[in-house]
Amino acid sequence: MSQAPDDFLDRLTLTTIDRDIFTGICHSGAPMRAYGGQIAAQSLMAAGTTVDDPLRHVHSLHGYFLRPGRTKESITYLVERPRDGGSFSTRIVRAVQNGETIFMMTASFAVSDPGPEHQFTQPTVAAPETLPGSHLPSALPTEVIERRRLDYPEEPLFELHFVEAENETLQRIDGRYQRTAWVRITQPLPVDPLAQACALTYLSDLTMVTTALAPHHDRRDELQLASIDHAMWFHSPVRADQWLLFAQDTPVARAGHGLARGLFYDTSGVLVASVVQESLMRDRRH
Repeated sequence: MSQAPDDFLDRLTLTTIDRDIFTGICHSGAPMRAYGGQIAAQSLMAAGTTVDDPLRHVHSLHGYFLRPGRTKESITYLVERPRDGGSFSTRIVRAVQNGETIFMMTASFAVSDPGPEHQFTQPTVAAPETLPGSHLPSALPTEVIERRRLDYPEEPLFELHFVEAENETLQRIDGRYQRTAWVRITQPLPVDPLAQACALTYLSDLTMVTTALAPHHDRRDELQLASIDHAMWFHSPVRADQWLLFAQDTPVARAGHGLARGLFYDTSGVLVASVVQESLMRDRRH
């Protein structure tokens, strides 16, 4: 894999230290805070690297953000192997920085078996090419990028096109708060299912907190915000370097927490993955 700072695959790359021990570098999400989607993606990469059966692909992950990760410092990923059964392999990953666990994940890998099928119908929305795009993180001045080359790419590595207005308070329609966006990695990725699943995991954390916040966008500056936990299920082969419709809603916010859900559809209408995240969303403490 290339080591150029604008190569998306570098955001998933890990260095093997020993059996089931890996290290990686994360760029910023918030200033001086590692982006949670990348920590989750690297944790999944670490877990998947220890699964030897090529027919076992990730079907679910459950992660908890315990502490904010620091940028400019490596993260060590420690993998445990609780079980390799006849159809399933389970892995537990701890992401450690400066002796503290900042993230924990349980991931499950399974063979694909025949069985009954059904799914929701993909929402009908405008094509991504007709919508204005957003790039996260926002573009920075060139001199800042030069000082923080591991934190931000020189060029956007993904595209995010919101169907609804991005920075307005979300209104309830038919009893639901919903928003949709098209998203994709802008660079071609390997067909490798693990790399594609990790790339989608990276993308899945981009807008979940802001979706939970969207009905209260006008209070954004009054609130303390952070991801608490994150869960994903992978239903079909994924291509994160092709357009995916991310249909999201937020069923509830209460007791200082907000819940957001999302469904990823490919351009043929296949529901390829689901995600749920709970966020800290409380009044700032004095």
